[in-house]
Amino acid sequence: MNKLVHIILLTFVSTAWCADPKVTIKYTFPKTVVRNNYKTVVVEKDRDCLLACIVDNKRAEKKVQWLVQNFRTNTPIPISTDTDTQNAFKYQIDKPAANNWRLKIQNAQESDQALYICRVQLGGQQNANDSRMIQVIQTPQIIDYKTSSNTIKKETDPLDLRCDASGIPKPVISWTMVGGGVLPTGGRELTAPSITIDNVNRNMKGAYKCKAENIAGADIRIIYLNVQFQPQVRAKEDVVRQAVGFSSELTCLAAGNPIPEESQMYWSRDGVALDNRNKFVEEYYVGSNYVLMKLIVKDITESDYGQYRCYAENIEGNENAFVELQQSASEVVQRPGLSGASMLTFSITTIAMLVVTALLHCC
Repeated sequence: MNKLVHIILLTFVSTAWCADPKVTIKYTFPKTVVRNNYKTVVVEKDRDCLLACIVDNKRAEKKVQWLVQNFRTNTPIPISTDTDTQNAFKYQIDKPAANNWRLKIQNAQESDQALYICRVQLGGQQNANDSRMIQVIQTPQIIDYKTSSNTIKKETDPLDLRCDASGIPKPVISWTMVGGGVLPTGGRELTAPSITIDNVNRNMKGAYKCKAENIAGADIRIIYLNVQFQPQVRAKEDVVRQAVGFSSELTCLAAGNPIPEESQMYWSRDGVALDNRNKFVEEYYVGSNYVLMKLIVKDITESDYGQYRCYAENIEGNENAFVELQQSASEVVQRPGLSGASMLTFSITTIAMLVVTALLHCC
């Protein structure tokens, strides 16, 4: 019986002695994920990375090695044997347990992206190993000196809006209009490092959003394009009729950028400014990108009929339009333009009347 036990023990010890080492990378920081069918550890640039290699059934004379296999050379290069490293500034090996060879990759950079292999040589060309792919990422950051700032252009000028960003992997640059408008290049989104326009026009004014994005995140820059152009002056009505003794309003609309100031606009007749304030009243109402020019002619006489000129200018140029005041046989009632305040008053009054009427019907 003792002989049988002795034989069993010898068999067990021999089997354990002859078993091949088992190599497993069990713990990593950050945690291992699967990317493109590879077990991958994704680490942020300038951060440290840990790979813990557990080796069981290792004979004493066998050494544990860490190797790195670069994507370009595709040749494994030893970086450590047991706990000795060939580059202590980049790699450290410690042993938190007797069977644990833990690799620390310090201050990860883009050049550290590679396949890291934990290996025990079995003999000849055979070895036991496990590996992890290291992917280094960096959140995009738009580069100021390579990116356009807020821009002022004149109509017909060429335009090149550029956007560049750092990041790992290289960020993808896309453009949209703030508010969802259509880009000058067509469509609502453009994937390109720049927007190039041969001839700028006033309709291209607005806020352009550059977005740099990769798997680590995104960065955004808003670039404002301001397009300057000379005033475009249009008469609301080319001909206005009114009878003698009544008053009349002549109206022009001046759109320009910069918006013409009051000192840059006037009404005239036969090349002469209208200085008689008892007869002529000039009013100007500024909108978002235009000015409403109004001329009120009071107590019309025969001599007031004729052609009136509305004029506007800015730093880009000037333009004018003409309104003809003609005589009518009887009074012409002009419909006044409603301001925002008068429209609001009208609406509130109307609603109040409807409510009172409904209550009277109920009672």
